[in-house]
Amino acid sequence: WLDALAAHEFRHVVQFDRSNTGFNRALYYLFGPATLAAMANVAVPSWFWEGDAVVTETAFTPGGRGRIPNFNLVFRTNLMEGRSFNYHKQYLRSYKHNIPNHYVLGYNMVSYLRERTKDPMIWEKVTGQAWKIPFIPFTFSNAIHKQTGFHVTDLYNLMAKELSSSWEEQASTLSLTPFTRINERNTTAYTDYMYPQLLSDGSVLTLKSGIGDISQFRILKNGEEKRSFVPGMLNESGMLSVSGNLVVWNEYTYHPRWRMKSYSVIRMYDLENKRLKWVTGKTRFTGAALSPDQTKIATVESTTDYHSVLTVIDTSGIILKRFPNEEDAFYSMARWSPDGSEIISLKTTQRGKTIVSVKYQTGEEREFLPYSNHNIGHPVLFGNYLFFNSPESGIDNIYVLNTSTGERLQVTSSKYGAYNPTITPDGALIYYNEQSRDGMDVVSIPFDPASWKTYEVVKEPKSFYQVITEQEGRPHLFDSIPQTSYTSSNYNKISGIVNPYSWGVYFNTGLTQADIGISSQDILSTTEIKAGYLYDINERTGAWRLGVSYQNWFPIIDLNVQYAQRSVNEGDLVFLAIDTVQTTPTVLLDSSLFSQNIKFNWNEKTFEGGIRLPLITTNSRYHGNFTVANYVGVTEVTDFRNTVTNERTIPFVYRSGPNTELTPDFDNSPFYFFRDYVGNGTLVSNRFTLSAYRLLKQSRRDIYSKWGQSIFLNWYSTPYGGDYSGDQFSFYTTLYFPGLFKHHSLWGYWGYQGTELPIGSDVSDNLNNYIFRNQIPLPRGLTINRFQKFYSMSANYTLPVWYPDISLGPIVNFQRLRVNAFTDYGFGSSSSPEGSVSRTYLSVGGELRVDLNIFRLLNQFDIGFRFSYGIQPESVTTFEFLLGTINF
Repeated sequence: WLDALAAHEFRHVVQFDRSNTGFNRALYYLFGPATLAAMANVAVPSWFWEGDAVVTETAFTPGGRGRIPNFNLVFRTNLMEGRSFNYHKQYLRSYKHNIPNHYVLGYNMVSYLRERTKDPMIWEKVTGQAWKIPFIPFTFSNAIHKQTGFHVTDLYNLMAKELSSSWEEQASTLSLTPFTRINERNTTAYTDYMYPQLLSDGSVLTLKSGIGDISQFRILKNGEEKRSFVPGMLNESGMLSVSGNLVVWNEYTYHPRWRMKSYSVIRMYDLENKRLKWVTGKTRFTGAALSPDQTKIATVESTTDYHSVLTVIDTSGIILKRFPNEEDAFYSMARWSPDGSEIISLKTTQRGKTIVSVKYQTGEEREFLPYSNHNIGHPVLFGNYLFFNSPESGIDNIYVLNTSTGERLQVTSSKYGAYNPTITPDGALIYYNEQSRDGMDVVSIPFDPASWKTYEVVKEPKSFYQVITEQEGRPHLFDSIPQTSYTSSNYNKISGIVNPYSWGVYFNTGLTQADIGISSQDILSTTEIKAGYLYDINERTGAWRLGVSYQNWFPIIDLNVQYAQRSVNEGDLVFLAIDTVQTTPTVLLDSSLFSQNIKFNWNEKTFEGGIRLPLITTNSRYHGNFTVANYVGVTEVTDFRNTVTNERTIPFVYRSGPNTELTPDFDNSPFYFFRDYVGNGTLVSNRFTLSAYRLLKQSRRDIYSKWGQSIFLNWYSTPYGGDYSGDQFSFYTTLYFPGLFKHHSLWGYWGYQGTELPIGSDVSDNLNNYIFRNQIPLPRGLTINRFQKFYSMSANYTLPVWYPDISLGPIVNFQRLRVNAFTDYGFGSSSSPEGSVSRTYLSVGGELRVDLNIFRLLNQFDIGFRFSYGIQPESVTTFEFLLGTINF
C-alpha cells in the first residue's frame, strides 16, 4: 500500500509541476503557490487530478484501485440500473442518489479517453492547453474538444454508454445465484447493511449506513429491523466479529492536543446487557475478532515504523501473544477458527496476497492459496471449508477452498458483487452481502456444496486497467527503483524554524479580505510565520502585519503585530441647525434637520499576544472540541479624525453665523458618541475566550447534527491601564434536537451580554469608556441598540424541501433546497442615576437556502434569502441576501 500511496501522491507533484505553465507561471511568480493551485484547479476539474493519480497507481503497481472491481461497484450498479445521470450530477454528486466520489469518475474518464484515442499522452495535450489559459471559462472542455472533437459532457456520455454496454454483456452470460433477502427496505435512499454476523438467538447483526443514515448496528430477525447501538468514528477494516451476544470493532480516537496523532482502539458491546467496554486505549490495532470462548481477541498491530504484527489480547486489553513476522508481511482481517485453535488471516508480501492459518499455541503457519495480486478478502473457516471473497472473474464473488482436498469452488454468482460470508453454527445457511440497486443487502443461501461451481481460471473481460498498464509498459515500476539506505539524525527544530514555502493572495469565506504575503512553516509544523499586507475590501484600507505561532508545546503561543491605516464610513447622521443671528437664537432654520455623511480615518498600531489551548474531545459517536485562550492586546491610535471633529464625539447641533455658514456647537450641544472606536490614545485590553462543541456525527443528508451542543464565552476587560477602560462579558449556547421527520432539525440559541458602562446616561464624564464589539447573535431583521445587559434567544426549524439535481448548462448546478423558520427574541436594559431604560425585541421570519455549484466547481456554495418581520419594538419588513459557508 505504501508503494501505491507514493505513486498516487507523487503524481500530484508532477501535475502541479506541469500546471506551472503559460499564464499560470506568471501568476505563480506574482502571487505564489496558493494562487497557482487555485487557478490550476479552476482550469482542470478535481476528477482529473484524482483520476489521473489513480490511473498512475494502477498502471505502475500491482495493487492500484483501478484493478479492484469494488472500486467501481456503485458506479457500475448505477449505470446498469439505468442511473447514468448527467455529467454534472456524476461529478458534483447529489443528496438524492448515492454517487461515487470524483476518484471513480476520474479514473474511468481518464482511462476511457486513453483507450479511445490509443494515445497515452492525450491528457498531456488537453491539460497543457487548459493550464496555459486557466482564466477562460470552460477551458478544459474546450481543450478536450480541440483534441478529440467532443466536449467533456460528450466524453462522459460516451464513456458511460460504453461501460454500461460492456457490463451488460458480461452480466448476460451469468447464471445468477438465487437468494433470500433478510433486510427489508422501506425507502429508496441508498443504504448499506454490511458485515452480517450471527447472534446466539439466530438473529443477524449488521452495520447499517447510507446517504441518510449514520453508521449504526442493527439487528435483523423475522423481517424486522431493530436498532442496537451507534458506534463512534469507525476504523472500518472490512469486518465485524460476534461471539454469543458480544461484538467487537475498531474506532479512531485522537490525542487531545495533536490531531495528527491518532489511535485505533478496540471496543466491545454486550448486546444483551447493553454494556459498552473500552478494551484498549491509545493503541494501533486494526481488525478485531473475538474468540469462540469470548476470552481472547485476535487483531493486527501496526507500528509507527510500518510493521504489522499478528497479536492476541484478552478482553481487558492485555497482550497475550505477538506472533513473529520475519518476512515483514502485512496481516489483515484476522479471524478465529470455530474451535478457537487457530487464526485465519490474509497475508500480503511482495509476492502478492494469500490466506494463512496460524496455530495459536505453536505459531505454526500454513498457506492455503498461491500468492496472487487478486484482492481476496474476508476469510472464514468452517470445518474443512475456507470461504473468502475474490474478484477473479472481474466481479467480486464468494469462493471456497476445501482445505482437505485442495479443491476450489465458486459459491456465488452475483450481478454486481457478493461479499462477507458467515455460516450458521449448524451449517445450514450462508449469510453474505449482495450488492443491489439501493445498497448492500444481507442475503442467505443454503449451505449446499453440490450447488457450488467448479473453480475455473476465467479470463477477465478487458478492462481499463489492462489498457493503461499495456500503454505504460512498466507494471512493476517500483522493482527498478534503487534501494538506498539513508542515515538518520535528530531534527534540529531551531535551525529549521524559518522555512518560507508560500506567498500569495488568500480569501476568507466571507470574501471580505485579501491577504498578500509570505508564509513560513517548519517541517514539523511547530512554528508558523506569516508576514504581508492585509487589504480590507469593505473599508478599502490595508494593514501590514506579522504573525508568529509557536505550536510545539501543549499550549500554542500566538504573537501578532499590525500597522494599519483605517477608514470606516458610518453613513448619514441627522443634525439640527439653529439660527443664532436672529433676535431669538432658538428659532430654527428652514429644513432645520439635515443629514451629513460621517467618515472616520485614523492610523492604528496593534500588538496582540497570548496563548490558546485547543483540545480534541471527539469521543465515540460525538465530534468534540474544547478551546480556551487568553490574549493581551495593545492598540495605539493616532491622527484620529472625522468629517466634523478629531474626537469620538460629534455635536448634534450646528449653529449659523452671519454668513449663514453652519458650524458645530462643541460646547452646548448634545452629541453622538462612538464608543466602539479608539480615539487618539492607547487601548490596553485583555481578551479571554472559551469555546466548545459536542455534535453527533451526521449523514450526508443531515443539515445539522441531530443532537449537539456548543458554547461560546468571551470576556473583554482593561485591567492593565491605558487611556480607555471597558468591560464586557458575553456567552451564548446553541442546542440541536431532532425534528419531526428525518433530516429535520429543531435548534436554537440562548445568549447573554453584559457591558459595564452607563449606556443611555449622560456620558460627558465618561469619554474614556470603550465599548467592545458585540459578540452574541442578535434578533434578525431589527436594528438593535446597545444596553448594559442584553438577553438574546432564538428558535429555528430547518428542513430540506427538494433535491432537484438540476443544472443550467455549465453555469450552475442546484443540489438541495432547504428552508428555515425562526423566531428571535431579545431584551436589553440599562440603568443610570438618571433612571433605567429597557426594550424588548421580537422578530419572526424565514430563510430559503440553496446548496449549489457554480461553473462546475466541486466546491459547494450556500446561497439564500431571508425574510424578517419585526414585531417589537416596531413593525418592519426586511429582505436580505445570504452567503453562507463555502465547502472547500
